[in-house]
Amino acid sequence: MKRHLPYVVVAGWGALNGLLLAVLGIYGESSLVFWLYGGVVALLEVAALAVLASSRTGPDQHVRYRVPDRGAGAVPVVALGCALVALAFVYGLWLLALAVPL
Repeated sequence: MKRHLPYVVVAGWGALNGLLLAVLGIYGESSLVFWLYGGVVALLEVAALAVLASSRTGPDQHVRYRVPDRGAGAVPVVALGCALVALAFVYGLWLLALAVPL
């Protein structure tokens, strides 16, 4: 058993959004944009702290997960293929070139 670091993902997501907020500052956006987007960045960092607290108080997580059937790993690929077939009727038959191999 090993502890995962999921809060790093959430904190990194917030840091990336903070970087994007800085880019908006370079382009001279209005103050309302800074307040709204800055609030979102702050909420992301609060969520990262909540995930950190949850991972500290929760039990350890398993590193390996046992799948009962080897074919179960193909389910997401088949679901993506079915979704592409359905989208082919909307966006054109060229999507079948992607869906058929899946």
